[in-house]
Amino acid sequence: MKKVLKGLGIAFLVVVGLIAALVLFIVISPNGKISLPLEHKAAYENEKIASFPQPLKAEGGHLVNSSGEKFYLRGLMPQEPSKLHSRNRFSQKIFDKIAATGANVMRIPVDPAYFVGDEWYTERYLDKIVTWAGENGMYVIIDLHYIGSIATGAGNGMPELEQKPLDLSLDFWTETAAYFKDAPNVIFEIYNEPASIDVRSWRSSAQQLIDAIRAQGAGQLIIAGGVEYSRDLSWVLDQPLEDDNLAYAAHIYPAHQQSMWDYWFGRTAQQYPVLLTEWGFMEQDEDSSHDYLVGAVEGYGQPLLSYAEENLAGWVACWYDDSWFPPMFIKGMQTATPFVAFVLEALAK
Repeated sequence: MKKVLKGLGIAFLVVVGLIAALVLFIVISPNGKISLPLEHKAAYENEKIASFPQPLKAEGGHLVNSSGEKFYLRGLMPQEPSKLHSRNRFSQKIFDKIAATGANVMRIPVDPAYFVGDEWYTERYLDKIVTWAGENGMYVIIDLHYIGSIATGAGNGMPELEQKPLDLSLDFWTETAAYFKDAPNVIFEIYNEPASIDVRSWRSSAQQLIDAIRAQGAGQLIIAGGVEYSRDLSWVLDQPLEDDNLAYAAHIYPAHQQSMWDYWFGRTAQQYPVLLTEWGFMEQDEDSSHDYLVGAVEGYGQPLLSYAEENLAGWVACWYDDSWFPPMFIKGMQTATPFVAFVLEALAK
């Protein structure tokens, strides 16, 4: 009997040891999900890569494809991949749905905190998204989703991380550009919304990020936003960034009066490609926490898209989601808002 008990005790200890060993290899990511480690890859590879959309090139105020023809980007923006994972929504299904709308680009926001917190973020999320998009004939804008000052870290939307925003951004783009340098359908948007920063400081930081990308041998299109939450690109006319394949981004919401569009980004678009990489609206704001987003098709959506189609190089509407504002769907992703109905109509044209 003692031998039996001793044997059971040893077996129990072995099982506990195996479980403990497994736990050591499990990563609990910032999104609260338990995620297993993945094999690190040096660079993106895909046997179907030759069939992916080929790199776009900036030419005057336009983008051109590999045949030299003007190419207009129209797309959608889902929630941050790690957040989708936390809601059990990160799968090929949602990205196939985006492709089915007629969009030719998707913009993927990368939360710096989630990127830092998951050693395998690139392999776990970005690698898969680039593949799913490429197989659907779509481009992917990888957006480092900071909101605030890259120089000082100031801003209510800035994550509390040990590494300074500029240093982390340089590390991110060095790694990401090296990984995706041979992925033809990838576009790099260096920083989501510069804010609480002057033009001189932003321009200096942006140039460092651009140079870091090019140093990895990545020749794909780069997008740089304006100051004031990517609203104002007027400075570009006198102080353009230095690169031969560069576009600029503006973010325009209902609170941004139409009378300023020419000044903020319209004149710049006559010389350089300008994209609306964020725009959207909601018809009402019940708790008044997002009043800058309140608008409608007639007073905001239609005038903005008409302006964009005539003057700009493309647009991305956000969010293809039911919780981030402005949402295209009501809770559960089953009921469409007037916003998404308008966007889907525009994508179908």
